[in-house]
Amino acid sequence: MAVMESSHLSKKVYDSIRNKWLIATPEELVRQKILNLLTGELGYPPHAIAIEKRLSELPHLLERDVPDRRLDILCYESETLRPLLLIECKGIRLQEKMLTQVMGYNAFIQAPLICLANDGEFLLGWEDPKRVMSLDQLPSYKKLCDETKPSKVS
Repeated sequence: MAVMESSHLSKKVYDSIRNKWLIATPEELVRQKILNLLTGELGYPPHAIAIEKRLSELPHLLERDVPDRRLDILCYESETLRPLLLIECKGIRLQEKMLTQVMGYNAFIQAPLICLANDGEFLLGWEDPKRVMSLDQLPSYKKLCDETKPSKVS
């Protein structure tokens, strides 16, 4: 299980996936909390998580013309690198205009599940309105992979 370490003297937090210390901004603390939840409790493989990447750096978008934007967290299916879950982290109260931001990113990324999160809440939504899996919390990696297998898509 990943452990979030912090250095109170320098106000930094350790990112075990990127293997480096980062400034502990409110948004970074939210990002690290979510990463620890994903890898420690929900079974997401660390090697299949992209963190703070430009859209142009994503493997499935390398040959496409995309805006110069940077996502917070993108979880892939580990074998095919099929996008599964896009998460936008905020260090402030969630607002409706933030949904537009994550949906705009996902117009290019095409993850079936998107999430907007701060320290106390998650807003989750399926890109395909036909999906019926409950969204009261982030799903486990296995559950999300099973739910979004290409053969299950209508």
